[in-house]
Amino acid sequence: MTLSPHLAAKLRNIETQLAGLLEDDVRYNLRVEIVSAVAYGVFMAALTFLPAVLTDLGGMPVLVSVYLSLSYLGHIFSGVSLLFMRKLTPKAFAVTSWTLGRLIFMLTAIADGAPLLLAIATVMWLLEIVPNPAYARILQSIYPISHRGKIMALVRFGMALTILVATPLIGLGLDRLGYPVVFLLAGVFGLLSSLVFIKMRIMAEPSGTQLNRSSLDAMRIVMHNRRFMTYQIGVVLFGIAILTASPLYPDVQINRLQLSYTDLGLLGLIQSVSWLVGYFIWGRIVDRYGALRCITLTFVILAVAPVAYAFATSGWMLVPAFIATGLVTAGADIGLTSSCLELSEPDRTQEYAVAQSTIIGLRGFVAPFLGVGLLGLGIAQPVVFLLASSLALLAAFCSERARRM
Repeated sequence: MTLSPHLAAKLRNIETQLAGLLEDDVRYNLRVEIVSAVAYGVFMAALTFLPAVLTDLGGMPVLVSVYLSLSYLGHIFSGVSLLFMRKLTPKAFAVTSWTLGRLIFMLTAIADGAPLLLAIATVMWLLEIVPNPAYARILQSIYPISHRGKIMALVRFGMALTILVATPLIGLGLDRLGYPVVFLLAGVFGLLSSLVFIKMRIMAEPSGTQLNRSSLDAMRIVMHNRRFMTYQIGVVLFGIAILTASPLYPDVQINRLQLSYTDLGLLGLIQSVSWLVGYFIWGRIVDRYGALRCITLTFVILAVAPVAYAFATSGWMLVPAFIATGLVTAGADIGLTSSCLELSEPDRTQEYAVAQSTIIGLRGFVAPFLGVGLLGLGIAQPVVFLLASSLALLAAFCSERARRM
């Protein structure tokens, strides 16, 4: 179907206002990635229900902790991407890994219990996250730094808008049809997203010298950058704050407040609206004030969510937590990648991306057990949530210090 010249011109004008005046190749890649992101939004909306599904299948908070921990294996092994990209381009490696992961996720249609569902989700997340350094290199290659924040925000806006629509429908579908059917359909959309990404035009490929390194080499390279390492301390504390509290959230939702999947879908809708708005806010903050300002504010907002869970006695008391989570998700999505690119040396982008991903992975592999461990020591759940909130504020202090260095 061909758009009328008038409508095409109007849409192009809106696109220019949102992302800026772009060259034709940049504009083409933006449009392709938006289509890919829209399809991915359905897949991502389904993934947000995984902890609740595991809990509903009889999993205790410790099982959710295991799930969250294992989902970070892809970060730990992100250095593998450097080895694969000696033979493959970043795009080829990323698309291959994403496609395999989403095909495997479709096996949830035959998963008959929490252990098998956990195993499938673990393999999917491994293949989903390992290409992160390749994706960072692709972003550096295709989008000019002067417009990167707005472009990333617009792409994520498409994804978040899809999630906004899909989340309540997926919640309803889980109540009516069950997770095997819903997760299978979500996997189809995830597969479609990776296939659309193949059409991206990569204008510049990384030099060979950038690929002959390991994760350990990458860590050695970034250690001398004091700003980057101070920022990484904040990233570690940010992740610990999230992962200390997150494994306990489904217990509050399902067991304490007795929320249905439909209730969670409606709360997820609120979160998606917040996420949607957040991309526009953070994209402009990144372009105008820098990525580290975006990250600092994101860390501060994170502190709201655990406090809301600490004192919630009804589902609607979780609304501030879901609003905060939406803003934090958007801020971290844009801010972490942009901060890494901002602080890295131009010819060593992948090494910095691998180092950040590895640090995030090691942190994420251990941190999900902190909250459950504190509960095991007899510390009350609200106290654990308040501790997580304090760690988020400490993370903001570190990122702000890095910004001022």
